[in-house]
Amino acid sequence: MTLRVLVVDDHPAFRRALTSALRMVDSLEVAGEAGGGLEAADRALADDPDLVLMDLSMPDIDGIEAMRRIHLEKPDMPVVILTAHADPGIEKEARAAGARGFLAKGTPLEDLVIVLHEAVEAPARS
Repeated sequence: MTLRVLVVDDHPAFRRALTSALRMVDSLEVAGEAGGGLEAADRALADDPDLVLMDLSMPDIDGIEAMRRIHLEKPDMPVVILTAHADPGIEKEARAAGARGFLAKGTPLEDLVIVLHEAVEAPARS
């Protein structure tokens, strides 16, 4: 099964590197990119990806608020957080808001791919 992933990060160089890495994985397709939370919410609705891979810290709205906005329109849309903020409190908040995965930047690509597939296969929490 090929998963269509929307990649969201406000740092263009990191976003480009991440999308390049994801494009090398046969089971993934990059459905689009966004550089901020507001754009992420818009793109998640317009591009209809299978899941969103999103940073937390962004200049307009953070990843948690963007995820909440996405879930207002698409409550079953899987969102995986990829962040430099590997704090247990932040992870708890993200999961409470509906994140199906929470990873630190620097996670090996193989592990990231596993979490993305698990996020799509896992049932949405209500």
